[in-house]
Amino acid sequence: MTNLRIQKVDVFDEGPYTCSIQTKQQSKTSQVYLIVQVPANIYRVSEDINVNEGSNVTLSCLANGRPDPSITWRVDFNKTLEVGEYLEISGIMRTQAGRYECKASNDVAAPDVKYVNVIVNYPPFIKGAKSSETQVGRMGVLQCDATAVPKPEFEWYRDDKRLSNMQGVSIQIIGTRTLLLVANVTEEDYGNYTCMATNRLGTHNASVFLYSEIVFGNIRYLL
Repeated sequence: MTNLRIQKVDVFDEGPYTCSIQTKQQSKTSQVYLIVQVPANIYRVSEDINVNEGSNVTLSCLANGRPDPSITWRVDFNKTLEVGEYLEISGIMRTQAGRYECKASNDVAAPDVKYVNVIVNYPPFIKGAKSSETQVGRMGVLQCDATAVPKPEFEWYRDDKRLSNMQGVSIQIIGTRTLLLVANVTEEDYGNYTCMATNRLGTHNASVFLYSEIVFGNIRYLL
């Protein structure tokens, strides 16, 4: 028996190999074909991107291997979106933001996986606004919650006058929430207030009320 040992095999070693045995009586020849398999390898993938809602997006993922790898896309570990080197998204929506996974596999070894983070910018939308029923002498708390990318900036108005911390009120901003605190409420503080959320893509506002309810018999009055 004779063996041929090839160390550190690479693709250039692939091909036909011939084994010949010579004896006194006869010679015998046998041929085998060496197929070299190479694990899937992603050698180029899109960089993380930041786009505005409504844009068209193309993500690419290029891989090699022997046999040729299969490439699949999915986002945030959900079901497969696409099969192939390119993922096309027409008019991307805010709900399509996330971590996109490209996986190349050819069953030679564990799949090669790369990720692309997609950020989708959109203008503010105030999804929640809370008025406050507050008695005189108590603290009134008005609240607005907004969604936006980039994170919104907030402003508060009473009629057409912008409010600040210097005017007997306190404005707090916690992430995408803003609070207007009115300490020691007086009757002059009752009325309509407007919160405004702004980023570079747009503005959205909502009205809230600071009020007190007075009951005479079966009749309710709002101050």
